[in-house]
Amino acid sequence: MDKISSGFLQRNLPAFKDSILIEFETSEKDFFRITSKDRKLYIKANNYVAAFHGLYCYLKKYCNVQLSWCGNQEIHIDKLVMFDGEFKKEIEQKYRVYMNYCTLDYSMCWWDFARWEKEIDFMAMNGINMPLAVVGTEAVWYETLQEFGFTKEEALHFISGPAFWAWQLMTNIDSYLPPENENYIYERMELGKKILDRYLEFGMYPIQQGFSGHVPALLKEKYPHAKILMQRGWCLYPKTAQLDPLDPLFSEFGTVYLHKMKELFGNHHFIACDPFHEGTPPKSGKAYLHEVGRAIDRLYKNFDSESVWVMQAWTMREHIVKAVPKNRLLILDLNSEKTPQNQNCWGYPVISGMLHDFGGKNAMQGKLEKHSENAYLKLKNDGANVVGTGMFMEGIEQNPVVYDLQFELLTASTKIDLDPWINNYILRRYGKFDETLKIAWNILLETCYRSDGYEENHVGSCIASRPQMIPVSAGPCCNDEPFYDTAKFEKAVALFLSVSDRFRDSDGYQYDLCDLTRQAMSNRFYNQQIRFAAAYKKKDISAVEETAKKQLSLLADLDSLLSHRKELCFSRWINDCHNLAADDQEKRYFDLNARTLLTSWGDIRSNTSALYDYAWREWSGLIKEYYYKRWKMFYNRVLFCLKTKMPFFMINGNGYAGRYWYKSYSFGKKLNKFELSWIKTYSEYPQPSNTDVIAPAKVCAEKWGFCHEK
Repeated sequence: MDKISSGFLQRNLPAFKDSILIEFETSEKDFFRITSKDRKLYIKANNYVAAFHGLYCYLKKYCNVQLSWCGNQEIHIDKLVMFDGEFKKEIEQKYRVYMNYCTLDYSMCWWDFARWEKEIDFMAMNGINMPLAVVGTEAVWYETLQEFGFTKEEALHFISGPAFWAWQLMTNIDSYLPPENENYIYERMELGKKILDRYLEFGMYPIQQGFSGHVPALLKEKYPHAKILMQRGWCLYPKTAQLDPLDPLFSEFGTVYLHKMKELFGNHHFIACDPFHEGTPPKSGKAYLHEVGRAIDRLYKNFDSESVWVMQAWTMREHIVKAVPKNRLLILDLNSEKTPQNQNCWGYPVISGMLHDFGGKNAMQGKLEKHSENAYLKLKNDGANVVGTGMFMEGIEQNPVVYDLQFELLTASTKIDLDPWINNYILRRYGKFDETLKIAWNILLETCYRSDGYEENHVGSCIASRPQMIPVSAGPCCNDEPFYDTAKFEKAVALFLSVSDRFRDSDGYQYDLCDLTRQAMSNRFYNQQIRFAAAYKKKDISAVEETAKKQLSLLADLDSLLSHRKELCFSRWINDCHNLAADDQEKRYFDLNARTLLTSWGDIRSNTSALYDYAWREWSGLIKEYYYKRWKMFYNRVLFCLKTKMPFFMINGNGYAGRYWYKSYSFGKKLNKFELSWIKTYSEYPQPSNTDVIAPAKVCAEKWGFCHEK
């Protein structure tokens, strides 16, 4: 068997690598056909992705395998199950796209190649053949800028740090937490090359990063006659510079950039570009936008006559789109389950996408019934020129059931009947079907995984919110108030606990029990905070004091519980960033990036942020060191004011604009000082590991009153 197939099997099914035979034959559509005989599997497919996807489909169907980022991270089977006849599938969707730019930083910025290798195998098993390939593009910018008269120091200063590079690629920011030396640039480049090489080995269609006109403001000094305009600042960050696509320097700069990309990473035809992303064009008018579209398409066509411009539908503009021939543009509709902004994208080839998560937050949520209806089918039936599917979540490693379903939908040509699908999910996730767990899952479908009454992606966390009497929003685009009956949700936790003896050895069960208990305790924290606010309003010092103690006790218990799952530990995030560093100086640099992204998010240089807590995580360690301490400061201040009969000044704020109001009064300033101090504190942690979560989950459930079905 060929080297690529052998390597894949050695990594994922080493005990059976000699019992699985893969052969290839040509076909216009991706397909696989699998037969079994004499304890061996015979897979025929037209490419590696189709073959590996076929193998995983077989493992799910015949061996009850479920792979996930959250528990069940390895394949464990005793034998290859033989079956009669032929198991086959033809994949209707030509392209299956993977990753939002944000995913690269909210979840992947600290990955080494071993972790990327595992993810790329996982992509292939789920049929993904068009991943975003932008890791290491710092080197393209670094070397391109030097060709336009920038010193190494000037070029380095333009490049944002590893936790924020995605937003620079989207033209939102630049020069934020820049690296101190070029070693970092070439470390990223080498990692990016390894990732890209594996994509190409598997026959994937990588999407590379194009040029849309975002440049350093310093370029204006070096080319004073060029039309370079300052864009308004994004989310309170400093303004960025936009080179007008109609200026001759645009074509000159873009050509050098693209050839530098080709020199370092090769040219693979699909080029991502989103002009004026979440920003404003330098000029208004349909004619101007039309010329912008023509200019960018001309740049790419002159570079590569086979190039295809890949554009997100997020902020696309009709007159830019219509300036490009239909065979030269591919539109990514990031969230097709919402009413499309631009109907059917004017007949252009479009990818039907799912965007389930904002910021990598780990609230349990997801519209499973709605997902199961298959947005790809709806777009297709509505007459769109839909050529594939995509997953564009901002963060991964949360809500495993949502992604198990979404991965299946990538290559599905029909709707999925959710009830039997959940039955099968229970079997695969936990190792055997169980009626009690089915009842629990039905409750989850009626609560956190319901399909109505809330905005998916917008589920918040009272725990992670900056303390207020009644927190409204932990970050922009989220709502802290639970959108379902929390007492009903607790019944599901009790049901999970009731079968713990039967599922102790199931890694999927262990993770889910921990996560369910976490969500129940998070909900309880919100409900108790309502009681705290009511007690404060009545000036009931005793009740305020008692409730504050309960809240802090709950946070301590939750932090301890989550320490039993490494997926839910802040120390894993920090250790990963430290392990990626080449030396102690880089460790500290990465550490600052890692802490800033999950907390302040915004510009710690100017101490302004419209995005604080946008990327919150209910993780062990982060709760203990950060959220707990903020709440303790808050409760102490409230009690002091009550006991001394001083007014407690508090603003309940929400929304995107003006989120920096927090620093406008004394307690807010004190809290902000603590936050900045914590962000800038370097710490090392022991490596987390998975240990039995059942006993600590039972202790939490007993203490907080949801250990028995009500």
